Amino acid sequence: MKTSLLFAIIIGLVFSLSGFTGYFEKPLVVKPEELKGWINYLASDQMRGRANGSPEMNTAANWLTERYKEYGLLPVMPNGGYIQNYSFSSRQRTINERNVIGMIKGTDPLLKDQYIILSAHFDHIGVRKGNDADSIYNGADDNAAGTCTLLGIAKTIKESRLKPGRTVVFAAFSGEESGMRGSRFFVANSPVSLKNVYADINFEMTGHSEYLGKNAYYMTGCKVSNLDNLIGVYNNKSDWKLIDTIALANNLFFASDNIAFSRISSADGVTQGIPSGTFATTTMADYIHKPNDEGKLFDYDNMAGLVWYFSNLIIWLSENKSEIQFTDPSFTRLK
Repeated sequence: MKTSLLFAIIIGLVFSLSGFTGYFEKPLVVKPEELKGWINYLASDQMRGRANGSPEMNTAANWLTERYKEYGLLPVMPNGGYIQNYSFSSRQRTINERNVIGMIKGTDPLLKDQYIILSAHFDHIGVRKGNDADSIYNGADDNAAGTCTLLGIAKTIKESRLKPGRTVVFAAFSGEESGMRGSRFFVANSPVSLKNVYADINFEMTGHSEYLGKNAYYMTGCKVSNLDNLIGVYNNKSDWKLIDTIALANNLFFASDNIAFSRISSADGVTQGIPSGTFATTTMADYIHKPNDEGKLFDYDNMAGLVWYFSNLIIWLSENKSEIQFTDPSFTRLK
């Protein structure tokens, strides 16, 4: 056996035994070009800003369903499908919408009946008339990016043959831009036991790197639960950083779909729910809810690295025996 080959095997064993999860070498499953193709589709002018209740949202949901099937996600809904239909009223009209839900079953006999929910919203605000020459609000970073991060994780887990301990649920929500309607409907009509949900990991605005730098992201709700501390343990072995010094992140905890999980019910000043957080690489940039939120501005290399990182982190969390608990006394786990 050649010395170089022996050295490679020894190094591989060292990283394997130490719990290292793939950062010595990054065999990206989802390449930057593929992410760019997905974003260019979901945030194209032809999708007309993916307004809730529009034909384009139905088209997007069908596209997501086909990707779920392609990447090995199993149906979750009682009817054996991926679509969770619901409706709500807005401006004296009924809006019919749908969430797209799939799962990868857990393999640990002791943990497989617990769930990690990965979520992202795929709606945006549509077409608006105004002073701008471009009236289509494409919503590339908000939130085609988070949706494609979700898809990238599903594909990476499948093609890398990773086996989660807990069951991982992939939830693409509509209705976020209309008051988090889709995530709230999901929580009120969950196809899985909410009492057995370990955490909700929600993705928003993951396409840019110029705000925090390469290999960096932030999490909302760092002051609410110990989820960030647990991730910090994992990050000791990675080249990605969780930035926990962004003051606005505390307010943004209440502004995305993660809050539907953390705030399920309330009594006597205490909120019952599930520890959650939204993960992003941008705060409220000047392109949010503007026509210039377009995929041509993305750092796709950084985004591909983020997908690989979170794919491995989710597998690690799915096997972790540590409890995720609220640290803010005004929150408690759903009983």
